[in-house]
Parts: sequence; structure tokens; C-alpha cells
Amino acid sequence: MPAVSKGDGMRGLAVFISDIRNCKSKEAEIKRINKELANIRSKFKGDKALDGYSKKKYVCKLLFIFLLGHDIDFGHMEAVNLLSSNRYTEKQIGYLFISVLVNSNSELIRLINNAIKNDLASRNPTFMGLALHCIASVGSREMAEAFAGEIPKVLVAGDTMDSVKQSAALCLLRLYRTSPDLVPMGDWTSRVVHLLNDQHLGVVTAATSLITTLAQKNPEEFKTSVSLAVSRLSRIVTSASTDLQDYTYYFVPAPWLSVKLLRLLQCYPPPDPAVRGRLTECLETILNKAQEPPKSKKVQHSNAKNAVLFEAISLIIHHDSGRALGHWCLGCTGSRCGRVRKPFPRDYANCCRRSSSGEEGRPGSCVLRFLRLCCLSSWPSCRWAPRVQRHSTWRLPAPLLRTPPLWAGQEHACVAQEKSSAWTATATAEGGFWDQFL
Repeated sequence: MPAVSKGDGMRGLAVFISDIRNCKSKEAEIKRINKELANIRSKFKGDKALDGYSKKKYVCKLLFIFLLGHDIDFGHMEAVNLLSSNRYTEKQIGYLFISVLVNSNSELIRLINNAIKNDLASRNPTFMGLALHCIASVGSREMAEAFAGEIPKVLVAGDTMDSVKQSAALCLLRLYRTSPDLVPMGDWTSRVVHLLNDQHLGVVTAATSLITTLAQKNPEEFKTSVSLAVSRLSRIVTSASTDLQDYTYYFVPAPWLSVKLLRLLQCYPPPDPAVRGRLTECLETILNKAQEPPKSKKVQHSNAKNAVLFEAISLIIHHDSGRALGHWCLGCTGSRCGRVRKPFPRDYANCCRRSSSGEEGRPGSCVLRFLRLCCLSSWPSCRWAPRVQRHSTWRLPAPLLRTPPLWAGQEHACVAQEKSSAWTATATAEGGFWDQFL
């Protein structure tokens, strides 16, 4: 971001904010705001042309008034005019006003799109970043129609800076979520996959989010990402915290990227034996690190460590990796569930006995079933149930999906007690529901 010179400060804005804060009553605040709105309206309608600094100052005041909860019905054109400025601060305020106040159905969208096209074509990384942020913030269908074909070119261009690549990936993700039919698949998809090998981990993180979303509806287009994701994950889990200092969070190397890569791998079936062997090594390393003594007593360390661990367990469940990793996961999960769920030792013993005896027609299947139960009942996240229900070959019965988690508070437990009769009736109707686990 370019340095802001001393002359860019807006004294009039600072005085106005100070006056608002010093108001003794709501009536005094409204009176001061109405006075300022009348002054700004007269300045905009005056015959004398305003310079860029004055437009920026008045647009900032309008933005502040809007954030206080008051309606703003003018000043939009002046904000659009700021987009054509060559000064960073003026262009920034114009984009900020548009991102916050301009409706997706506004008549000014066409003018805004023209200004955004000019900034994207300028190859100025600062201006390109502002334009991409505005597209992602507004996210209208009109913008998707105008830029869905341009943003992939910016993303895969060889001369694009890393910061712009991150913004382009997340902007394209936003447009795909709002208007998936307008984002065309083409030659750029194979080049986006190779961003998983980028040296900049910020680019890899943004690209992984984009690829994961695209792969859910277009798996064949991005199936080559599996081997690259495994390779990147292997480099992360085997590296020391000092090797990724900029992306190490409380002694956990790149936890957010690790979780995203593990989620991406859950979009596909188990890979070929060579890649699967490397993936198994990564999962074993994650499970081993989960058993190590914590390197910090901070809750942030345990949260990051457990996030990677439970996402790895979800991937093991998805791949149905068999008894070896299943027992290993039970050991990791048991140390966390045992403090919450008192019947855990008895259930664990029953599962191990059934798994060893080869019941259910496949070794380890009961272990993985009980592991699903542990994850669903102990990990405080509502996404586990639909994730397991969607990806697993073993379907969870309806009562488990409706049963409140064991970490729920007393108030939640009271609500559950009122509905317990309905759950019991459903379980009885389905016949021996708990027999599938114990």
C-alpha cells in the first residue's frame, strides 16, 4: 500500500467526528448531522467545481453518517468520480463508498464497471487490488457478467503480483458463489491448479479455497489437484515451525492451509497407491504430532492443532482407511472425548472387540463407525453431521443427526429433554439403532 503523505489528512472530517462524539443527546447529534448534510449538499450542487481532496472529504463524511445509522440519498456520483483519480487515497475512498452504499441494482453500476475495467487494465497492483475488492464486496450479477471472464486471466497471468493473485482468487470465488452459471470453465482451470505449487503460501491458501469450491461441482476439471495437494500438505506437516515463520500460528505450521488442503482431498476418492502412500505418511505425522506434549499452554495452540487433527480424521473417515488408522484415530479422539463422555472407555472396548473379531464383514468398520459417533458428539461444529452423511459410504441414521451434541449447555439439554420422547420413538421405529454402535 502506498505511503500516505502528511497532506492527505482530513482535518474537517476529524472535527466533524469530534463534534458528534461531544454531543450530549441524540437530538443534538441529529441536529449536527442535518447541518453537515445541508452543507455537503450545497457544496455538491454549487457552481464551483470541487477538487479531489474536497470530494474525498465530503464522501468520507457521508460514509461516516451512514455508518451511524442515517440514510444517505446523494453523493453516489461524486464517489464514482473519485474512481477516475490517480491518487490512491481518493480512489480508495471512492471504492469504499461504493462497496458500502451502492446497491447491486443501482443505475451507476455501468459507470462503476467501466472504472473497474480501466483499473484492471492499468496493471497497477494497487489499483487492481482496490478494483478486485470492490467486485467481491458488491458481487452483483451484473459484475459477474462483466468480469467473470477477465478475472481468471488476471489470476493466471505470469506477471501478476502475489497480492493481486490472492485478491483475484477470492474475488472469483465470490462471483462463483453468487452466479455459478456465469463463471466459465476453460483453459485457465489447469493453470489455477498449478497455483498449489506457488512459493507464496498466501496465494496457495486463496487458490485452495477456490479449487475446493469449484471441484465440488466440476470434479473432473480439477482432479489433478489431488497429487499437488498431497505434495503441498507433505511439505507443511514435515516442516519445522521455523521454516514457515510467516505462516506459523502458535507453533503450528500453516494450520489454515492444512485444513483447506485436507478438505480439498475430501472432494475425491482415495488416490492411486503411490500418492496414497504419501498421503498416509502425512496423516500418520499429523496423528503423531497430536500425541506430542503441547509446545504452548495457550488455547490458540490447542485450537490450531486440533483443527488440523479433526480435519485429518474426517479425511480418514472419507477414505475409509481401515483398522490401523482407525485405532490410531480412536486413541487421539479418546483422549479428547474421555473428559466429556463418561461411557467412552466401555464403548471403546466394545468397538475394539468387534473390530478384532471381524464383525460387520470388514475389519475395522466398527472402529470407524464409532469414530464417527465420537466426532459428531464431541466436536462443537454443526458441519460434521452433513459432511459425514454426504461423504461416507455408511449412512448415519436420522436420530443421531438430530441428537444434541454432548458439549451442549444446560439450556440446550432442557430443550433436548422435551424432545427426547420423539427421538426415542424414531429410534425404536428404525429398530435397534444403538445396536449399530455398541
